[in-house]
Amino acid sequence: MLVPILETDPDYGALGAALLRRLGVSEVPVLGSLAQLLDLVRQREVALVVADGVLLGGRSGVTRLREASTAPLLVLDGAGEPPPALLSAGADHVLAKPFAPGLFRATVEAVLRRLRIERAAAGRVLRVGPLTVEPAARSARIEGRRHFLSPREADLLEYLAMNQGVVVSRRQIIEGAWAGDPEASFAAVTMCVHRLRRKLEADPHHPALLRTRRGDGYVLLAAPPGGRAGGPPP
Repeated sequence: MLVPILETDPDYGALGAALLRRLGVSEVPVLGSLAQLLDLVRQREVALVVADGVLLGGRSGVTRLREASTAPLLVLDGAGEPPPALLSAGADHVLAKPFAPGLFRATVEAVLRRLRIERAAAGRVLRVGPLTVEPAARSARIEGRRHFLSPREADLLEYLAMNQGVVVSRRQIIEGAWAGDPEASFAAVTMCVHRLRRKLEADPHHPALLRTRRGDGYVLLAAPPGGRAGGPPP
């Protein structure tokens, strides 16, 4: 199992590597630049990325990493950037420095536990109208196109697909899709929905599949591909 750490502070790098090895992670390279990290994740499969917020470059770095990998991302936010902004850009967890080793360990354990669950559920496919969701592969297919999803996007889409036709609130999404993550916000849900629409909808401004119910939440419908929503825009 490979978990790279993007960190130049020797104390944080050594602490993170030691904690990860105690959790059974076999390879923990400590990298000093975003370029090195991007090269690594493009060449090899990683279970998790741990990155200092300053070296990552804040939101822009999260976006660049998301373009290269769908691996879960834990940001150690030394840049002072608001956690909701990093989560909205595609990070999965944010820990402020200095962080408690126990909290770091618990966060990593939660990610690795999720990976084990995904592997156990490998091959499970959910279908909603023209949309096919493959949670373990973190991907969705529609109209012959396959779209890769970030971990948060995959969890949200899986939750909506399992509750197709049912309106779910942002609070229910945080609890049901993201296991009640205290770092998740209503804004993070909204941004994640917008990213899914850009990937899956023929017209993201008039969604046919992932619809908004004003004041209530969101609902995934088995609408025909290319269809337009009849209700208000998102």
